Amino acid sequence: MENTNTVKDILKISVPIMIEDVLRTLVGTVNTFTLSRVSDSASAAVGVTNQILNVVLLISVMISAGAGIIENQILGAGKERESSRIMMNSLSLAGVLGILSSTLSVVFAKELVAFMGLAEELRSDGETYLRIVGLSCVFQFLGTMLSTHFRSHNSSLTPTIVVVLSNVINFVGSTLVLNEKAGNLTGVRGIALMRLISEITGTVILLILFSRQKWGQQLRDLFSIDTGMTGRILTVGIMASMERVCFIIAQMLTTRFITDLPIEVLSAKVYVQTLSEYPNQFGVSIGRAAQILSGHSIGAGKLDEAHKLIRKAYFTALCFDIPGCILCRLFANQLVGLFTQSQEIIEIAKLLLTIDIITGAARSLNHSFSFGLKSAGYVLKPMIINFFSIWMINVGLGYLCTITLGMGIVGLWIGQSTEEWFRGLMNCIQWERKVWQKDAGKLSHENR
Repeated sequence: MENTNTVKDILKISVPIMIEDVLRTLVGTVNTFTLSRVSDSASAAVGVTNQILNVVLLISVMISAGAGIIENQILGAGKERESSRIMMNSLSLAGVLGILSSTLSVVFAKELVAFMGLAEELRSDGETYLRIVGLSCVFQFLGTMLSTHFRSHNSSLTPTIVVVLSNVINFVGSTLVLNEKAGNLTGVRGIALMRLISEITGTVILLILFSRQKWGQQLRDLFSIDTGMTGRILTVGIMASMERVCFIIAQMLTTRFITDLPIEVLSAKVYVQTLSEYPNQFGVSIGRAAQILSGHSIGAGKLDEAHKLIRKAYFTALCFDIPGCILCRLFANQLVGLFTQSQEIIEIAKLLLTIDIITGAARSLNHSFSFGLKSAGYVLKPMIINFFSIWMINVGLGYLCTITLGMGIVGLWIGQSTEEWFRGLMNCIQWERKVWQKDAGKLSHENR
């Protein structure tokens, strides 16, 4: 497999990833936007409930991250047969864990929504949404894993096209529900069902397309589980994903810091997080593309090429992260105005989006160097640092500023920004010191 290290190569892979990730985010945005036409309360309830789903779906992120890191290095080393076994084993793992996650989301919907501290009048909508969309977890698990395999083989465009179709289904369905042209499907229940249908459709199409690829897939590998390989996927995946796991769980906990504040504050948080996710996805896609290329280079023993590639990824991400945050702030009235007409909510959102500009510069560090460390399989020490950073600074400082100092939601945003800078600088230092090179290539050799 040819290894490249130019910005053009990063963009060639990252643009389809970017489009796919933005469109996946758009599914939730469409739900939030549609429900905001019903009421800010329904929109806030679903926005908070989506945080629960994000935590559940972290399991799929873990196993796909582990499979992707190992698969990239193996492909770089030219071991096609080992790669195909990882693909099939990881799909089995995704299916089993997805079924378990769907079951838990449906059975414990009431308890999970109550844990988030939602007001009584919001819980009914939250439970309904979680029970219905929770059924899609197994399909999202499989879809995430399939997308990872397509990307590892430099076929990023395929899952992007499928996500476009899923979004069309979700958008058309949500529009029909909003205009009361979907029969008995109305409100939160109707929106949730349309999302479920779109997720199922997308995954089924990806499965069909995957089965037609000539990547050496053998059906027996789907049932012949290599416990050693599965263990490596889980170990690497858990350590590589701990940063995101901690961050999303922290988001859930810090949301509780402000649930006793006026509904306008919670609504502003939901709308700002919905908007800021887009510039964030731009940077993430750069990092994921760089991780694939860096993993191939490391598997082929080209460590210097990988080092230079991640540096280029940083400057590329910077060109997306900061301008994206600035645009969100400049057009805050129009963008937040898509969700609500409340001037109070819009003013709160504008203040948070201003802080996000400072945070955006720090995200570029994490959107490049963090992914670089993962591509090398250097995940243990970063996991420990990220764990400390998120819990002590994001949650700890966030609580101090929000509750103890009485700064409200602004204090929460200050804690998040401070943590993002600390974590980003630590990742940068580790990459530039080349401490990851002692682990580089180990994963591909372990699968001989």
